[in-house]
Amino acid sequence: MILTLHPETPQVRHLERIVELLQRDGVIAYPTDTLFGLGCLVSRKKAVDRIQLLKGRDPKKPMSILCSDMEMFCRYTRHLETPTFRILKQMLPGPYTVLLPASREVPRYLQNKQVVGLRIPDHPFCRALVAMLGEPIITTSAALPDQPVLNTAWELEEELGHALDLVVDCGQPLGVPSTIVDLCGEEPILVRQGAGPWPV
Repeated sequence: MILTLHPETPQVRHLERIVELLQRDGVIAYPTDTLFGLGCLVSRKKAVDRIQLLKGRDPKKPMSILCSDMEMFCRYTRHLETPTFRILKQMLPGPYTVLLPASREVPRYLQNKQVVGLRIPDHPFCRALVAMLGEPIITTSAALPDQPVLNTAWELEEELGHALDLVVDCGQPLGVPSTIVDLCGEEPILVRQGAGPWPV
């Protein structure tokens, strides 16, 4: 089922409906500033398992966490040094996934050797939804292995609708994955060049 929201100012009643669905272990497809993502609440292991199964992913390969703002972002990583924080302020919100040491708030099933991937997309829907939820959602691209990228709500409904609780139509993503930067060490390391320019 497709639910259409205003791309700049998503309607509150629709956001409330999606919040309720996610709080009941729901799984959605939704647009970000890069690609369509598959999402559920980070705290709902049952829903996370559904996404892993849908994508045919190795459960050991962690998925990233989408936050609404820097305050939420900082809850899911350990203490940030000033130079790291400065880089983050230049990148976020934006088309980047940042790898950082995971804090105790990050469920084990979303960590890879105590490292977590974090995002704050530059997308009104994503940030409004997560702010209303008060906790992050999973963000993993809606692309299936060896399949073309699904970049419209209609394509997603056709291909994956049977396995999802909702497809959110709220603006068109760029169609390019996020740039992944590892900020765990002394120097930033570019892991994947994507939509976000690097260096910033």
